[in-house]
Amino acid sequence: MIERIISLSAKNIFLVLIASVILTALSLFSLKNISLDALPDLSPPQVILQISYPGQSPKIIEEQVSYPLISSLMSLPGINTVRAMSSFENGLVYIIFKDDTDIYDARSRILEQLSSILPTLPSNAKVSMGPDATGVGWAYQYILKSDKLNLAELRDYQDYYLKYGLLGVDGVSEVAAVGGFVKNYQLLIDQDKMVKYNVGIGEITAALKKNNQDRGGGVLLQNGYENIIQARGYATSVEDIENITIKVNGVVPLKLSDIGSLSLSPTPRRGVAEFNGEGEVVGGIVLVRYKENTYEVLQKIKAKIDSLKSEDVEIVTAYDRTKLIDRAIDTLKSTLIEESIIVIIITALFLFHFRSALVVVIVLPLTVLLSFWLMTLFDIGSNIMSLGGIAIAIGAMVDASIVMIENAHKHLAKSDGSKSRVEIIIDSSKQVGRPIFFALMLIVVSFLPIFALEGQEARLFSPLAYTKTFAMLIGAVLSITLVPVLMILFIKGEIKKEESNPINRFFAFLYTPVLKLFLKLKYLVIVLSIAAIAYIYPLYNSQKWEFMPQLNEQDFMYMPVTPYGISIELAYELSHETNKIIKSFPEVDTVFAKAGRANTATDPAPLAMIETIITFKDESLWREGMTYERLMAEMENALKIKGLINSWTYPIRGRIDMLLTGIRTPLGIKLYGDDNKVLEDVASKIEQRLKTTPLTLSVSADKSNSGYYLDIEIKQDALSRYGISKQEILDTVSFGVGGLGVSTFIDGLKRHPISVRVDADQRDDIDKIKELKVKTKSGFLPLRMFADIKYTEGASVIKSEKGMKVSFVYITPKSGVSVDEYKKEAAALLEKIELPKGYYYEFAGQSEYLESAKKRLGFIVPIVIISIFVLIYFALGDVKNSLIVFFTLPFAVLGGLLYIDFLGFNLSVAVIAGFLALLGIAAETAIVMVIYLDEALGEKGTSHEEAIIKGAAGRLRPKLMTVFATLGGLIPIMYIDGVGSEVMQRIAAPMIGGLVTSAILTLLIIPVLYSLRKS
Repeated sequence: MIERIISLSAKNIFLVLIASVILTALSLFSLKNISLDALPDLSPPQVILQISYPGQSPKIIEEQVSYPLISSLMSLPGINTVRAMSSFENGLVYIIFKDDTDIYDARSRILEQLSSILPTLPSNAKVSMGPDATGVGWAYQYILKSDKLNLAELRDYQDYYLKYGLLGVDGVSEVAAVGGFVKNYQLLIDQDKMVKYNVGIGEITAALKKNNQDRGGGVLLQNGYENIIQARGYATSVEDIENITIKVNGVVPLKLSDIGSLSLSPTPRRGVAEFNGEGEVVGGIVLVRYKENTYEVLQKIKAKIDSLKSEDVEIVTAYDRTKLIDRAIDTLKSTLIEESIIVIIITALFLFHFRSALVVVIVLPLTVLLSFWLMTLFDIGSNIMSLGGIAIAIGAMVDASIVMIENAHKHLAKSDGSKSRVEIIIDSSKQVGRPIFFALMLIVVSFLPIFALEGQEARLFSPLAYTKTFAMLIGAVLSITLVPVLMILFIKGEIKKEESNPINRFFAFLYTPVLKLFLKLKYLVIVLSIAAIAYIYPLYNSQKWEFMPQLNEQDFMYMPVTPYGISIELAYELSHETNKIIKSFPEVDTVFAKAGRANTATDPAPLAMIETIITFKDESLWREGMTYERLMAEMENALKIKGLINSWTYPIRGRIDMLLTGIRTPLGIKLYGDDNKVLEDVASKIEQRLKTTPLTLSVSADKSNSGYYLDIEIKQDALSRYGISKQEILDTVSFGVGGLGVSTFIDGLKRHPISVRVDADQRDDIDKIKELKVKTKSGFLPLRMFADIKYTEGASVIKSEKGMKVSFVYITPKSGVSVDEYKKEAAALLEKIELPKGYYYEFAGQSEYLESAKKRLGFIVPIVIISIFVLIYFALGDVKNSLIVFFTLPFAVLGGLLYIDFLGFNLSVAVIAGFLALLGIAAETAIVMVIYLDEALGEKGTSHEEAIIKGAAGRLRPKLMTVFATLGGLIPIMYIDGVGSEVMQRIAAPMIGGLVTSAILTLLIIPVLYSLRKS
């Protein structure tokens, strides 16, 4: 079949060329529409529900809202897990679906389920669905500065002007705000006046609700026209609110202004922002919609911000992923160009024929372009992983073309004139077309285990697997269609013999005597080969494992752990102090700290969590010798602040980890149980034990049970005695102390709450709260008569997962310590901790992903190895020859391991991806050798050994060309240091090391094995 395709292509040159031109045009057009981002989105399909229950404690939210939601949503199909976090006034429920779930289908299912749950929840609890965005969606952050507007006015500017302007940008899912003050019209009540005028809290709140609303009255038909009737009752000014009548004493109205004063004050805050150590600011976070073209959306966002700027407000960028995307794409783009040039130069040097080199010059960029076209068809964005797939395939994708061109040269050089030039080219193409086509298919098949991965590792590596597969498939197809046509068009004129090229003569001069020596010492060579293969086992066992090397995003995320229960004022002070220290480093451009939550469901941060985004100046402005690693170490030393436990990550990585596992460090432990106090105690024991290992950089356990409460326990007998209900006590607490919102003040587009609260000097300590007045039939009595009031400690944040309460231990291993190494050490240390019955822990974060990947690969890799052998057999059609080729694979693995060990890299999913790519390439080189050995042995007039030397040394050029072309396509990767270089180098390293050893095997040991087999 392959031979027939080659013949048909050679006969229909015009059609092949036209098809190539059309596909090239389509590919160039597709480049305009391809999505650009720095990394693939690693988030699973998940939907976040946001709970708002003003004034309520974590326990109330957990029991009354979070738990009913979890128990109902767990029954949905395709659910992987449901996780919840309840804190003061807020809660988040994460519904994480299996990987094959469509995110919008999942959202529809949840909306259906919510319609039956919401009526059963408390009326004041509001449940809303989070945006259709993920952690990767936090692509642009900015702050607002002004000399004329205060923080409350800047927050209004953000919430009612900038937000709506940016939401109009196509591709933006949500615009969140953090910091500043949300205005609140607060009626401060004087309790003495309440007693004087005999007015209770309930009467005041009822008056506000009844006197601040609009109603419609239908229409009045008059003279053939409709007049819409509207009754305007909303307050339009502070005076309107103050003049609301509570009741009338005789003929004298009692107004709100008679029992209190209305003031403009901020609502209680759960988040604060600080910039550059200069002071508090208002911040904005723009979330890009799921699966949108991040780069394109960012350009639109920045253009929109430019159009929205005003003279009074300066909008300063705090984080812009555009720079990261540009750096990532530029790094790999320059690598692709370098690799392509090297491959073309190698081809030209070995062939010494410019026209022949033109074939590779045309095929190589065309293969890359067609790969981009397939990326758009399969909706794969351009990022460091997808471009990396093309980068590692650059040399291998033209191997078939190189072998076919070289074989045509060989046949044309020794032609006796009995066949035309075109016939010789077609015949030579047919001779190697089939085995080389299957060899390229073998490279494709060897990468199939990547497609079998699941979870985060699949989302990370599937773009790379797809693009590498696209490149190899296209290279294989072009080798039997376009390449024969181009050879007919370009390979003309004098074709010099292989030995006339000084480069070929040099390598043949080195190679031939070594080959003869190996053939003489064939049995010793076999013994040494077996010993080398046996060395793989101890070498492999000495390697450390990690899930993935940390990707340096070239922006830092500093996330110190602070004590639970801290106030917003203390959170701001810590943010301000750490920002000043970080900003003092000359390499730092901006420092944007956020303590607590932004108003988005994608932000689970409590007040105790500080997230600081650090961006840097251009590296040319850095101190001499400074690196990102050294800079992070210096910052770590400078930020030794009492009460803070430092942890470091990167903006995208940290956001994904928090939303995916709830753990913000590379490694963590999830401790499950049913009592928060016990969970905290056990977590503290784990923390103390892990601090004893030298592998730990930092470790901290959740102190989630260390919240501080003022408990008001209502006494039913006292209520019964005075004939009042619990509602009246609850209203006194929620309105009088908590300042719960009663109504809304509408000011154009702006909406601000109106709340009722007792004067601060009548409620600012426990003794004054005990004396709060409650209206009864017997007059006003103090709150202490109806409730026991005391200080207690309890959970400040309640986390649950898998239907159980959970507590986290956050772990950052020291630099150079792999996650797998740390986990083994930690597991041994924790064996001595006795867990209460019903309690258990599991490692989470990167160790969780690593275990999943290893299990999956352990199952699929053996199947793929068998498939590789079958394809080798299809290529050669001989079982014994196939076994000889198959023998190259362990040698390739040995070389890869040796090079990995030399570089000090840990084994990881990226390294395994490199080994899988290596297996196919190594087998391809060996197949080429066996083809030429068979051809030489079939010629008459030569002895057995001479034929083997002729087939090996006489056809050295194609083998060296394929090896050098592939190496030339990989070596530039080892010298890049831009974004994504960490992953790409770990994929390329085993391929380089394995190619070297498998080339030695192919050139020296396969002829020995072949000689033994034929003799």
